[in-house]
Amino acid sequence: MNKSPHVWFVGAGPGDPGLITVRGQECIRQADLVLYAGSLVPREVVACAKSGALVLDSAGMSLEETHALVLETVQRGGTVARVHTGDPSLYGTIREQGALLERDGVAWAIVPGVTAAFAAAARAKVSFTVPESTQSLVLTRLAGRTPVPRSESLRHFAAHGSSVAVYLSADKTTLLAEELRQAGLPADTVIVVGHKVGHPGEQILRTSLADLEQRVREFDIDRQAVFLILPGESAPETMSRLYAASFGHGFRRAIRPDTWTRLAVYALTAQGLALARRMVSAWPGDIFVPRRLADSDTVAFARLSEQVRANFGAYHAHVFVAAAGIVVRTIAPLLQDKTADPAVIVCDHAGQHVISLLSGHLGGANDLARRIAKHLGGQAVITTATDTCASPAMDVLAREKGCTIADPSRIKAVNSALAEGLPVMVHDPEQYLGISDHPAFNLVSDPETAQVVVTWQNRPHQGLVLHPMCLVAGIGCRRGVHREDILAALDQVFAAHHLAPQSLRSLVSVDLKKDESGLLQTGRDIGVPLEFLDRSCLERIQVPNPSNTVLKQIGVSSVCEAAALMVARKNNPSAKLIVPKTIVGPVTVAVAV
Repeated sequence: MNKSPHVWFVGAGPGDPGLITVRGQECIRQADLVLYAGSLVPREVVACAKSGALVLDSAGMSLEETHALVLETVQRGGTVARVHTGDPSLYGTIREQGALLERDGVAWAIVPGVTAAFAAAARAKVSFTVPESTQSLVLTRLAGRTPVPRSESLRHFAAHGSSVAVYLSADKTTLLAEELRQAGLPADTVIVVGHKVGHPGEQILRTSLADLEQRVREFDIDRQAVFLILPGESAPETMSRLYAASFGHGFRRAIRPDTWTRLAVYALTAQGLALARRMVSAWPGDIFVPRRLADSDTVAFARLSEQVRANFGAYHAHVFVAAAGIVVRTIAPLLQDKTADPAVIVCDHAGQHVISLLSGHLGGANDLARRIAKHLGGQAVITTATDTCASPAMDVLAREKGCTIADPSRIKAVNSALAEGLPVMVHDPEQYLGISDHPAFNLVSDPETAQVVVTWQNRPHQGLVLHPMCLVAGIGCRRGVHREDILAALDQVFAAHHLAPQSLRSLVSVDLKKDESGLLQTGRDIGVPLEFLDRSCLERIQVPNPSNTVLKQIGVSSVCEAAALMVARKNNPSAKLIVPKTIVGPVTVAVAV
């Protein structure tokens, strides 16, 4: 509706007055009529209603009675806060009430609330999602006076191994437990029972499927409970990749472990171990073998899948002397995307065939397979289309020219065209790719007609976008500045000027700042070189915005502009300043290309 709402359906949360949203509380404060379900919503939640407002408990009212009160208030020019427990959209009567309001021409809206499942999980300090165990949550209930479709039975949902929150079923604990057993859940599956969550008599019980019924009887729980079935709580400890040093995003570049430059070689037999030793004699690497084959030069494992899981993000390439089927099943749960996955090579026990299985281009598996095959006297098996057609691959070209790929999902279309011998239109006005004479590419001046756009700007485009690492950010800062301030300044400047963070090549400042911990931490966090320049060098650089204040303080008239230009001109004498000195709090930033 375009009209301003006269009726607000407000989610009160589970019962704790502190868990209602700020907007929900504002709606209650401004309302002329406040209707709340007193059997579930404590009076304290609506105690903020204004003086003179009519505050009524709707627990004993019918739908027609509450609608009549609402309509009467709206017709007088007032507003209504209809306060529901939890979130109004979950097991509420929004459809029925909304239909009546729309029939009578009354505008309405919903303010979401905290549902009991989330409040119970917070109280119990548990997570519905666990990396590599479960990434889904089902909200459901058992059948009662309201039936549940057969396709939505609890045993059906639970059989998927996802987390499940079961509402409105406190009096059916025996049936609930039986449904979970029929779904195949083990007896030690963790179950959290949230009883009267957010209310003064709140109880949070952590139990198991085996003990569920007994614990519920002990605590006399027969209403106002939510059951959280949490298979992930029993899963092996697995860290999320989001904050892992090897996971990069925005300005944060992935930080590789010390083992990254080495090969991880897996051998399952004595013959395979002999082949593995030949490989690590030519390339730095670590050999992993079953315990029965282990010696002082190898690392023993009990289960191949567990060892590969532990190693996968730690090595740039994994070489298996094993059957390809075993390797596929082992690595399948670990795959992310082609920009992050390491190279995977499979070799037979005789060293006759060396197969590039994963990350042939960006991960370098194709090239590595060729080199290993040559060393062993075998044959490299390469199946990527561009290689078999002897045509260039755009992801390989991007890597060789120091460009990052904005959206890797768009590589496929370009490489398919190259494999078919079709010309690919490229917009690269500054010639970062160096393909002006390549017959497979046609350079075009209009980016809108290009299939590939090479740019240090962060703008939307329908084709494949490559970001060359060509931007130098000069940083000036006050003493004691925090890394958060520097990162915020970089974010703001790059966003304001539509610059791609992936194109940032280096950070640079004056030598007086080389012990500034905030700068040092920023360099480590975003994974780009951090350089400090002597003041005598900076003073020779002409800049558009010199500062007498800076000159008096440190002896040079410019830090960020001069530093950015000086480093950029090391690679290109005609480098220019694209962002002049910009002050963001305690930080100044300038960017040269």
